[in-house]
Amino acid sequence: MKTPSKTFMSGLAGAFFLLVFFAASAYSVTSEVVPDRIDIGSFYHGGHVVVTGEVEAGEDIIIQFNSPGKKAHLRKKGKKGGLLWMNVGELEFNPVSDLYLIYSTKDINSILSPDQQDKFMLGYDAFRRRVEVSPVSDEAEKATWMNEFIRFKEKNRIYGIFTGEIETKTDGDRKTFKLSIDWPYQAQPQEYTVSVYAVKNNAVQDYNQASLNVEKVGALKFLSNMAYNKAAIYGIVSILIAFAAGFIVSVMFKGGGGSH
Repeated sequence: MKTPSKTFMSGLAGAFFLLVFFAASAYSVTSEVVPDRIDIGSFYHGGHVVVTGEVEAGEDIIIQFNSPGKKAHLRKKGKKGGLLWMNVGELEFNPVSDLYLIYSTKDINSILSPDQQDKFMLGYDAFRRRVEVSPVSDEAEKATWMNEFIRFKEKNRIYGIFTGEIETKTDGDRKTFKLSIDWPYQAQPQEYTVSVYAVKNNAVQDYNQASLNVEKVGALKFLSNMAYNKAAIYGIVSILIAFAAGFIVSVMFKGGGGSH
């Protein structure tokens, strides 16, 4: 049987633990992604995403949008016979994300150590170190093709590293932030991860993650599912749609008048 003094000490220890726990939790990263779903319909041309939250005052912020890593292929072009440019092979990049967008309050290299960049795969330097390219003869050739791969993805607006687009406001010991971006229509429909990192002393102090789902809806979803699950029926429907579209166009042109 516990004595009153032991019960009091146990209660005091528990209260101290809760106090420490909630004090630590109070300084964790909070974040919210709005909307958390983007619908791709017939007239889809991208969307708009806002990420807001709080970190501890004095911390820098990195916000990353990405998707699970997988293999990707890039056609390798070269001169055939020293005359014509054409495909001379295919390169494999593994693992890479379909989308890799990073926003930070300061240049990543100035606020995060290389080890921390590698741990969380933040920044192109970490990206280049992790991704394997084959077939290549040496590191110099790998670097060349990695740069080409990144340039190709940036051109399609699905890769990029940006500084200074996060709005922040410090109030006492907390800092609020807001990032507003135009979601690229080139991003494939799938689930994306939005990660918010609080950075201080060249290291990630804490981070929070949320999901952003990009999905096909309506007729586009119906046709996509049919193409994947019922290819034969999809082929017939496609022919009928093409025939109907051609018929409508021909009627419109005939209705526009003719020779006098």
